[in-house]
Amino acid sequence: MKVLIVGDVYSKLGRASFEKNVKKIKEKEKIDIIIVNGENTSHGRGLNERHYRWYLEQGVTVVTLGNHAFENRGIFNYIEEVDNVIRPYNFPENSPGKGYATFRRNNLTVTVMQMIGKVYMSEENSCPFAKTEELLEKLDSDLYICDFHAEATSEKIAYAHCFDGRIQVIYGTHTHVQTNDARILDNGTAYITDVGMTGALDGVIGVKKETIINRFLRGTQERFSPENEGKTQFNAIILEINEISKKVTNIDTINLVE
Repeated sequence: MKVLIVGDVYSKLGRASFEKNVKKIKEKEKIDIIIVNGENTSHGRGLNERHYRWYLEQGVTVVTLGNHAFENRGIFNYIEEVDNVIRPYNFPENSPGKGYATFRRNNLTVTVMQMIGKVYMSEENSCPFAKTEELLEKLDSDLYICDFHAEATSEKIAYAHCFDGRIQVIYGTHTHVQTNDARILDNGTAYITDVGMTGALDGVIGVKKETIINRFLRGTQERFSPENEGKTQFNAIILEINEISKKVTNIDTINLVE
């Protein structure tokens, strides 16, 4: 089984790069499952229904969200009705949507979950470690894949070691910069601290660089505007999973600049 996981897709350039590259990768690699972080898909903030339907047209299996999950109000039109858009499981109780998706693929039961970190993030969210233990206790799947949406690299690494061998794939999102530490841990979990982002190469993690520079130099509070011109980057990972042993045999990173 092959799984393609695409880093945070950011606005117009991200969507264009995603559509172009996923089509080629699907054909070349014979991908079975596609997971994408889509919380910045719609103008850099949230995921509206039109772009969710567009993901389905591209063959996406599961869309994960994050701290910007509800910033596009259009998500409330569909999030309770679909089973393949997930927000962090450890969001406050009674948050809209679901924290995991379970489905069958190649005669295996697969669960994709999302947790959000606590360090430098909202204090309203529950402990991701405790909530993961809770979720694993109530589920019975052959494969577990977790999008750990967090700011601190230390928290992501600690989480991976904590669940090494119990979750087959743990990958980081949120910081939008692909890290150089993709590996298989001692007990078999495939891990990377951050998959990266898909969108503008020359912005600041997707935003027009002038806006962010002004914030640092002058303390201005300009509204974030996506960088919608120039070169793009496509960041992702491909995992190969042995369907008999249910273990990851390989993890490769993708970093395409166009």
